[in-house]
Amino acid sequence: MKKANFVLGALLATASPVAIVLVGATLLPSVAVAQQKVSASVGKHLKTAQDAIKARRWDQALAAIKQAQGVQPQTAYDAYKTNELLWYVYLQQGRNNDAARVLEQQMASGMMGGGERVQRTKTLAQLYARGGNHGKAVQYANQYLKSAPGDREMQLLIAQSYYQQKDYKNAIAAAEKLTKSGQPSEDVLQLLLRCNYELGDKAGTARTLEQLLKYYPKPETWRSLINTYLSQTKHDHELVSLYRLAEDTGSLTKARDYTDMAQILVTAGSSIEAQRIMEKGLADNLFEGEDKARAQRTLDAAKRRADADRKTLATLDRTVASARSGEELYSAGKLYFSAGDYAKAADALQKAIAKGGVSDLDDAHMLAGIALARSGRNADAQKQFDAIKDPKFAEIGKLWKIRARA
Repeated sequence: MKKANFVLGALLATASPVAIVLVGATLLPSVAVAQQKVSASVGKHLKTAQDAIKARRWDQALAAIKQAQGVQPQTAYDAYKTNELLWYVYLQQGRNNDAARVLEQQMASGMMGGGERVQRTKTLAQLYARGGNHGKAVQYANQYLKSAPGDREMQLLIAQSYYQQKDYKNAIAAAEKLTKSGQPSEDVLQLLLRCNYELGDKAGTARTLEQLLKYYPKPETWRSLINTYLSQTKHDHELVSLYRLAEDTGSLTKARDYTDMAQILVTAGSSIEAQRIMEKGLADNLFEGEDKARAQRTLDAAKRRADADRKTLATLDRTVASARSGEELYSAGKLYFSAGDYAKAADALQKAIAKGGVSDLDDAHMLAGIALARSGRNADAQKQFDAIKDPKFAEIGKLWKIRARA
């Protein structure tokens, strides 16, 4: 995957398929079988149909409705009341297009009251959406919104219907209206994510992903994103930062991830941290068979180096107090971090940055940011992540910024 598609590659995995949902606008039609309004010969069949509907016996209800339709002569009101039950039975049978067709006829009959007509317009939009007639769904949803402009369900249905027609630009325009007031729903953000992905809009997808992780920071969302970065990253400092992010977001779950992280940590001079990671993986019973034996060897190697680091750690406070260069403070900060003393790590790393002469300034900023975040100093952490210069490393810093705001 090319660099331009780096963030985009994670999105298809994180975004769930878009589904049209029929919400609670479909109410059981009320048929008052009054002799002065409904013909007696029609009314007796409608009463049978109503009783079957109450018992959820849809085939029996439909048979009774067909009998009512067969009565001749009958009035326009007879036909209207019969069709009220017919579209509802079709709905319950999953015949959404048939239900929509009959309900549309009802609305055009001139017999439906104004208040009921508004509510049925919403129902009709939902029926057409479920039946796959997304053009009609948009038409009736927009008609309904003229009477109820704040209905978020209908606004979402419009966005979903445009998406189903592959009209991604209009889908985005409709969905973005739902992000302007308050916290957007996860469904809206997932829809925006898919549309921006389909259009190849890198800025739009990155912006939406940031919102998705801000409001709905689920481990599986983080896992999909981090795994994509891991597959494209080669630099040890970047890999370590990603693995640390995976741990903090609850998305470090695979045995191989623990082993790879520990090996990179040892290479990076963080053997105490590597020992902790491997001990956690083994304690969680992630390893089996030969993998377990390999994991134990990795732990043993990490522990040998960690024991040596602990001897240095015992005198590290004096080293920091007398340090003459930023590089000395940077090395001390890395060791404090490896040992899990994030407060001292942040202090040493910030002093190193201020003094100058650090061999890898971006890594110092990243490590200081993580140490500050793990110390609960999120505002200070944000500043460190913002100071990272390398573009690819800065992308990872941005993920840490999202995490620090969670």
